[in-house]
Amino acid sequence: MFEENQPVPSTSLPPVDPQPLYIPPKPKFPIIPVLIGFFIVVIVAAALGVVYFKTVFKPNVSPSPTSSPAPSIIPSPSIVATSTPSATPKTSTKPSPKASSTTISTPTPTPIAIPTLDIRFGNPSANVKQTYDDSSGAGRVINREYTSIQAGQFDEVISSWSPRVTICYHIVSNEEIKGKDLNFVLTLDDKEDVKDNLGQYDKLEPGRLYDWCHDVTNDIGKHIARLTLNGDKTQKEVIYTNDIASLSWENLSDKIAPNFTLLGPTNEGATGSCLFPQYVTDNVTPYASLKIEQQVDGGAWSAFSGARYCFVGTSGSSHLYKIKIFDARNNVNEQSKTFVLY
Repeated sequence: MFEENQPVPSTSLPPVDPQPLYIPPKPKFPIIPVLIGFFIVVIVAAALGVVYFKTVFKPNVSPSPTSSPAPSIIPSPSIVATSTPSATPKTSTKPSPKASSTTISTPTPTPIAIPTLDIRFGNPSANVKQTYDDSSGAGRVINREYTSIQAGQFDEVISSWSPRVTICYHIVSNEEIKGKDLNFVLTLDDKEDVKDNLGQYDKLEPGRLYDWCHDVTNDIGKHIARLTLNGDKTQKEVIYTNDIASLSWENLSDKIAPNFTLLGPTNEGATGSCLFPQYVTDNVTPYASLKIEQQVDGGAWSAFSGARYCFVGTSGSSHLYKIKIFDARNNVNEQSKTFVLY
């Protein structure tokens, strides 16, 4: 028996110290691998898009002109995708070799150099002149000179003066060219007279005039000389139409008759009444080449010889005397006298 008020032993478990409840941590979302994967997918998709565009939409993918451009023969995107390596950052920045091989670039035309060389004649393009040495001690004398825009005419002069006709052409180039590279042909009265080059000049400097001169015929009559530069077109020029210069002139025949004075008659006693030509000259023909004829009292013309002609006859008789002198061009001067014998 227990006594009252005795404490009853407790049947409950001994007190236990409370422990905190374990809650597992929340899993963290792997954002970095996801971003890397996203970028890889985007890059691979872009690469596949480029391949697809170049293989499907690019015209003329085949170098053969007979192949059909139908889309049925072009690899599908799925085939291209299976042949593409797995997406990695290394392969995502360059298009596939197959796609680059299908690009055909249009070749750029090679520019053709347009020639700028122009060889031509100065203005006036040329001149022709006649010179002679009249033995006066002055040496070579310029008689006349004409340009290509004038009508040249040269009077005939005494052959002993050694007259000559010279043509000169004035040549200019807009670019430097060696003299030996510039060929020319001179034709005289439509016949080739000279074929040569300007080798006497080392070079033709741009813009400067260079002369080429040549002695030509002194024959009586009309003449024409033509000089053609670069006629074989070995030098490429902008234009060739200004490469020809012409000169025309005429060597005039002498039209002046001999000059003289018929003197007389003079009474020379037993010799008779005499007449004689005096001061006989000609501008071209020397005295020894002149032809002199005479006529007495209407008779036939005969050669004049000696220095005079004398009449012997009846005093108070009337007579007619004529004399004429011809030069080498048949220019004639005729004079006459009627007189009465003493």
